[in-house]
Amino acid sequence: MIVDDEAMVRDLYRVALEHAGYRIAEAGDGEAGLQVVETGNPAVILLDVRMPKMNGIEMLRKIKEAEATRDIPVLMLSNFDEPSLVRESLELGARGYLVKVGTDPRELADIVGKVLAGSEIESVRPRH
Repeated sequence: MIVDDEAMVRDLYRVALEHAGYRIAEAGDGEAGLQVVETGNPAVILLDVRMPKMNGIEMLRKIKEAEATRDIPVLMLSNFDEPSLVRESLELGARGYLVKVGTDPRELADIVGKVLAGSEIESVRPRH
């Protein structure tokens, strides 16, 4: 599942993941994302940090607080690699923190595969 307020980002990642054989659900904000999570039980969630209505940190907190959803792996996606956001995301239970400009969509399927296999991933930093 991809939760991001930018339709172009959702489309880019959806196409890359569908090409690798994944079925993708999408939501454009945290509130809509929680509804999809509660009804669809996704295998993994790619979650943007800054969104309207409910930001990704708050959505992550709600996912991890609920018994039915706490075990769903979450990868944070952001254009902001502020250390405080990375730390808070990981402390709340995110499996990784990916900086969008440092994440090649072609590599995303491999990253998702590692998460689904239970492997640890390193947070991706922007490439300079």
